[in-house]
Amino acid sequence: MQGEIFLLQDDNSLLEMKEEKYVSEDLFQSLLEDYPKLISGAQINPNSPRRWILIKREMGIPDKDNGAIRWSIDHLFLDQEAVPTLVEVKRSTDTRARREVVAQMLDYAANSIQFWKIDDIIESYRNTCSERSLDPDSYLENILKTGMSLNEYWDLVEANLKQGKIRMLFVADIIPPELQRIVEFLNEQMNPAEVLAMEIKQYTGHNLKTMVSRVVGKTMKASDIKAVRRGKPIEWDKESVIDQIREMDFEEAAEVAERLINWCDEKGYTVKYGNGPKIGYLNLGFTSEDGSFYKFFEVETKYIRIVFNYIRNYPPFDNTENRMDLISRFNKIEGVSFKEDKPDTYSNSQLSLLSGEENLKQFCQIYEWMVNQIEKNFSSIKK
Repeated sequence: MQGEIFLLQDDNSLLEMKEEKYVSEDLFQSLLEDYPKLISGAQINPNSPRRWILIKREMGIPDKDNGAIRWSIDHLFLDQEAVPTLVEVKRSTDTRARREVVAQMLDYAANSIQFWKIDDIIESYRNTCSERSLDPDSYLENILKTGMSLNEYWDLVEANLKQGKIRMLFVADIIPPELQRIVEFLNEQMNPAEVLAMEIKQYTGHNLKTMVSRVVGKTMKASDIKAVRRGKPIEWDKESVIDQIREMDFEEAAEVAERLINWCDEKGYTVKYGNGPKIGYLNLGFTSEDGSFYKFFEVETKYIRIVFNYIRNYPPFDNTENRMDLISRFNKIEGVSFKEDKPDTYSNSQLSLLSGEENLKQFCQIYEWMVNQIEKNFSSIKK
């Protein structure tokens, strides 16, 4: 049944506009790419309307670590709270807009949270901005409007992915009742993930086109359930972080983490603990005489991550050549392989690779050298 809406003009004349199908799925996808506001952020969260950052159209998804692309999601957006939003677009004429598309989306979600790298997401975002002649940092800051630094924002994107805090969004011109029931059921059951559908109809007439959006799946029951399940942030400490790593059967990683914490305490270096609701982590670095914290590494589950997005702000490591030298020093440790093509972002290595006495000793020596290099820079500035 064809729908209709009416526009009442200033002269009190009434314009009738008829519902019209989208001529192609590609056109439908292009509309969301060009006009993200069609995904009504106010309907998704009336108290804090979502603002969208397009990361990429046709964002590739691998099915194994460092594997080739197997699937692609129609759009990947982020909102101002760094929640990855996977958008799959289907026209009502596509009969798959029911069970098959739901199974497809769940495949995408399960593999994206497991295998997407934050570096690749940042690179995709920057490429999208380049195609649109936008400055990526200025554009992002303008959308966020939260006072959060860009480094903190990308950190939060990565944390949300690891915790499965994502949004799956089905978009169609008509959401059939069968799909609506599935979406509502999934949204009530899943946490912290969110599952929604957005119906976007178009109406044409008198050389005008009007788009009308309607969110599906955000029931009061789902909102109440998620509020109960969300839980409070955990104030992690040394014991709780190490216990969690051990419970995940990463015994060698737990031993290395404990030894690193003890060494930092002995040297007077700084260990800060995260407060995520599910995953405990450490920030390792040192605190200068003026109270500034210089972050070098993150330790989470079985990984140690060197955070060049922070380190590049600390002279003399604000020089790319010096950061490349730093990577080279770490990669001389047997088994360690921080990526040489990532001197501005992040790079991970297995924490268990530092379990050997000599390997851990070399790592600590380089850590200490980093502190000394930064402190020398302080001295030269004071002179």
